[in-house]
Amino acid sequence: MRPAAVINLGPGRARPPALLALAALTSASSCRRAMMSPAQGDAGLEPAGVWAGLRVRTVGERRHPRQVVILLHGWGAAGTDLVPLGEALAAPGRLLVFPEGPLVSQGGGRAWWPLDIGRLMAARERGEERALRQETPAGLAEARAQMQALVAEVTRRARVAPEAVWVGGFSQGAMLATDVALASPAAVGGLVVLSGSLLTEPTWVAHLAAMPPGFPIFMSHGRRDPVLSFGLAEALRDHARAARLDVTWVPFEGGHEIPRLVLEGLEAFLGTHATAGPARN
Repeated sequence: MRPAAVINLGPGRARPPALLALAALTSASSCRRAMMSPAQGDAGLEPAGVWAGLRVRTVGERRHPRQVVILLHGWGAAGTDLVPLGEALAAPGRLLVFPEGPLVSQGGGRAWWPLDIGRLMAARERGEERALRQETPAGLAEARAQMQALVAEVTRRARVAPEAVWVGGFSQGAMLATDVALASPAAVGGLVVLSGSLLTEPTWVAHLAAMPPGFPIFMSHGRRDPVLSFGLAEALRDHARAARLDVTWVPFEGGHEIPRLVLEGLEAFLGTHATAGPARN
């Protein structure tokens, strides 16, 4: 939960997504883009708009998507913070949707619910993470309802089945995505948690136990994350595994960021779970 998710592309090459260079993309991504129709951005879903009351941007297959990935930015980030991931995660048949948080955070970024960063950091320094993981943040229920409406709207507009829709995010966005997936598992096909955390633990544990066995989850977290505890991410992972969900866990030696290792792992994970059939009419 910092103003921008840092995408780390190797030693000395960490930068905000807005400065993500084309040279960072793999040759495989370039090949995939070449396979995609050059006209796909000229028809079908619009590149930007307002869906379910939220500003959104879309990247990828807008005409006939077979897999839809909704990614939510972190607290205090620009609404476009994760849009460059659409380039890195491009694949035939894949549509990526990037909504913008409805609230303005301290410093002028966007947020999904109000957050007191100072209190969060102070509680972590005092070793009070046990209390934090039990809390249900004020505004989470409202954010969940709005995101559930967006998932339904995206599913309708893309004309795909719910199992073809993935929800995920970074930091606060990852926590909201987790809450949405656990509250309405029939509406999505999988979950992506990038540097997220464990919240409202009693409720989440109960929802995890009711999830379909084998529900796919991709999780990543930096061992030296100064913002959200690596230990709380491990606790969330352990709860999901105890519920017999299919968890792909990618820890890394870094902080509150999205390193190239994670991008490559996420790309492979989404490819493995891509929907093979045609879009729904």
